[in-house]
Amino acid sequence: MTYLAIQYKNLEALMGLLKANVYAATDALDTEDGVKFFSEKAKESGDFMPEIYFFIRRPISEKYKSIFRRLARQSILKLSLKITSRGIRGQFKRTTPNYQIGMPEFSLDETIQHNPLKIYEKSLNYQDIFGIVRKRQKRKVVLILDTSGSMYGRLLLNAALTASVLAYHMEKEDFAIILFNSTAMTLKKIDQKKEIITIIDDILDSEAVGFTNIYLGLEKGLKELNKIRQPVKEKFGILISDGNFNRGDNPVELAKKFPKLHVIGMPAENDANQGINTCREIAKVGRGKFYAVNDYREIPRALIELLSQH
Repeated sequence: MTYLAIQYKNLEALMGLLKANVYAATDALDTEDGVKFFSEKAKESGDFMPEIYFFIRRPISEKYKSIFRRLARQSILKLSLKITSRGIRGQFKRTTPNYQIGMPEFSLDETIQHNPLKIYEKSLNYQDIFGIVRKRQKRKVVLILDTSGSMYGRLLLNAALTASVLAYHMEKEDFAIILFNSTAMTLKKIDQKKEIITIIDDILDSEAVGFTNIYLGLEKGLKELNKIRQPVKEKFGILISDGNFNRGDNPVELAKKFPKLHVIGMPAENDANQGINTCREIAKVGRGKFYAVNDYREIPRALIELLSQH
């Protein structure tokens, strides 16, 4: 397949070919023309690049793999920035006496309460006005992502997007990322500095394989949260799974040990009701909220909605 033969309108057909015969399709992409074509198309949108990379990442040559990974990463970063709504952060406000010029807000109620006579006499000055100071509330969050065999496919790419959304949203706060299947891996420690680009690349090159051991994922997540010794109001875990564990102990028992554990329940291909019931129970005993999503693509926005409430 030459560069001129690859047509953007036939991208859907190419995806079908990738799914049917990944090696044959990869031969068409593993060329200078293939790389040139998709590099140009990625500038226009690129939303399709993560899925393409997922299919070709194993058979494609190392010469072009890094280029396709970069295009996939750029797509994920661009989309996560749109989702994140960077102005939404966990914040708290407090009132302070002696309003200073330049403060964006002041508290009318506090000012009236403390200076009723001066208001009546119209002798109020800056020192009598109560200003409002907003500060970002430091949160400590552990994201625990299911990457087991039942979650294979687009969800692995969605995991990269979800992790990227978390990293952007909490860029100046502390967070950890745990991936689990038959085993569990700490992708980022809660006290570790790690570039978003590296986080995405690590997930793009990880495997969605094995059985589902939610208990191990929660165990590693709790270990990260327990590193925070000082009292922190906003310290919690977020589990993203279909709830269908087939290895390890019952995760419900471990969920009780979290200061707070929220759950985003994904649709399962098999025994969906049982999995969702498990997710609900984990959130209940973890004193957290439960979010059910109907499609994997809803997960990053559900994550942002959850984080914006803290």
